[in-house]
Amino acid sequence: MDQADIAALVEKTHRDSLAARERILRKTVARDSSWPNGNWGDVLWSLAALYLDERVDEANARLLKQAKRYIAVREAQEGDPAFLPEDTNAPWAYFALTDYVRILHLFHAKSSHFPGRLDKETEAAMKEALWCWVKSESTLAGATLDDLLVTLGTENHDLTLRPNYYLIASLLADDPAFRDRRFDDGHTAAEHAKAYTSYFQRWAGKRVATGLWIEIGSNGYQKYSWPALFNLNELAPDPLIRKRFGMLLDMAFIEEAQISVRGLRGGGRSRAYGGKRGFESYKNLLYAPEGQPALGSHSNVVETSRYQLPAAAILLRFREFPAREPFVIRNRVLGELSALKRGNEGQRFAADSALVNYAYRTPHYLLGSTLQDPSLTNPDPKSERGADWKYSGISRQNRSFGMLFDDPASDSVSEVYPVIEKTGGGRPQHPFWSVQHENVLILQRVAPQTRKRMGSYNTGAISIRYDGPELEHVEENGWIFSSHGKAFLAVKFLDGGHKWIEDGKEAGPVKFDHSTGTSRVLMHAGDLSAYASFEQFRTHVQSRRLTVTPNSVYYEYGPAKTRLAVTLFDVENPEAFKLPEVNGKPIDLRPPVTWQSPYLNGRFGSEKVTVTVGSIKQVLDFSSGHNGQ
Repeated sequence: MDQADIAALVEKTHRDSLAARERILRKTVARDSSWPNGNWGDVLWSLAALYLDERVDEANARLLKQAKRYIAVREAQEGDPAFLPEDTNAPWAYFALTDYVRILHLFHAKSSHFPGRLDKETEAAMKEALWCWVKSESTLAGATLDDLLVTLGTENHDLTLRPNYYLIASLLADDPAFRDRRFDDGHTAAEHAKAYTSYFQRWAGKRVATGLWIEIGSNGYQKYSWPALFNLNELAPDPLIRKRFGMLLDMAFIEEAQISVRGLRGGGRSRAYGGKRGFESYKNLLYAPEGQPALGSHSNVVETSRYQLPAAAILLRFREFPAREPFVIRNRVLGELSALKRGNEGQRFAADSALVNYAYRTPHYLLGSTLQDPSLTNPDPKSERGADWKYSGISRQNRSFGMLFDDPASDSVSEVYPVIEKTGGGRPQHPFWSVQHENVLILQRVAPQTRKRMGSYNTGAISIRYDGPELEHVEENGWIFSSHGKAFLAVKFLDGGHKWIEDGKEAGPVKFDHSTGTSRVLMHAGDLSAYASFEQFRTHVQSRRLTVTPNSVYYEYGPAKTRLAVTLFDVENPEAFKLPEVNGKPIDLRPPVTWQSPYLNGRFGSEKVTVTVGSIKQVLDFSSGHNGQ
């Protein structure tokens, strides 16, 4: 595309995106309430109404009523440490806190955005309600530069909390009614705002240098994390924070686009499931693709934002794919916990995490997973096991991966992914580990933990799910071969064969012992760019050298005879585990780069990332806040 064509595409996307956002806001205001029900929905409805400058008196009345009720409850329960923002009396219902704070910043009397849409009484009550909460929650000790990789609870909880601590404190610091009040830690709003200004000036660069997301590609939690980035980009009083979080949004959307097939994210994901992703429709508010749903659900931040996608992300979504030739995406991901922990500070993550999000993309498919070391532990003298997994629960919880079949001529995206049988009341933890090199992937289910040994939790048998009406299946010599005409996938259960749990939809191991089972599955992908036909692919796979023993898998494949050697991870003897080897060399889980693909590149520890998409080349420099072409 020449520059004029790129400019026209970008302009159209931006224009259509604004129209899509306004359309959703108008549908919201046309209803008397917004989903979810209760206070949460009232906050989303009020944000939409105030933004459109419609039914303003009604929005003010709703917000005032909720704030007054909350203030009364807090005054009655003053000093009760068990009172939490997610309690039903909270006017923002916890995850609507980001939208609630957005209302104040956009519409208060002195706002630089839409001043005065909140009437004086409502503004004062909302500030008082937030003061009742934040004064005991925010601390200067939690805003030090040493804590840039510490999360207060889960990642999405942290991004619901700290950015709002900053935005609330910055508002209260400018209000004579609040500026002299002391938080429970003895400091003023101005002191809190100053500390969080320094914190968030550095936060974006730290994540770029070490790995952006922990709950990467999560079905349920992305919608809670991303709105915080939008708020900091648009509402932060500090111009450097606004600049850096705008750049971070640009980079995050470019990263999403390169590893997504028509909006459906591939690669390794945590706290995630195969199938429809919860964040797709949020992204579609910005891309406005024809024929795909574009709307939010749990937040109206994107709908009320003026942020627009960078040209690189738009080109990746609409022009760069299908890929012209195969390529690898290899990005570092945060997830490994540091052994250093101070009291009840939350979760402290190691900057140098042994965790890589890996994907192989061709003209017709994307196969991706997370590379990790399943044997890593931290000492835990309080546990009978004497140790705990080094990967955080939000990193190892319900890990997912799979293959996306890419065919622009089709109306759907077919997908193959693991399904983890749940054996208890919580989400599966450390259910399996996997290794991948280009188009071949091997996974192993991890045996359950006991009182005295480490292992998986709430994990039964692992099956393979096939989603997509266009997938054709052929079974030969223990292999399940699948195709949608242009891309092919071979799946083999390596320990006793497979059985169909649901015909053509889900296959699992024939024999499985829940207490000791360490079933292994091999996946080998291909397409018409590498094979003349589906039949030729099947012949090639079955002619490869595959050796399976109780303790190892050896697979030699491809025209270059790539050698993949994988040893069993034995929970009874974890110290004997060896990292998988590719052509005799162990895989590198701590590569010298944080970002590596044809489109995003950056060294580990560096706050500079190079973006290259078609004729677009720029350097995002988070150390200076410069977005250079």
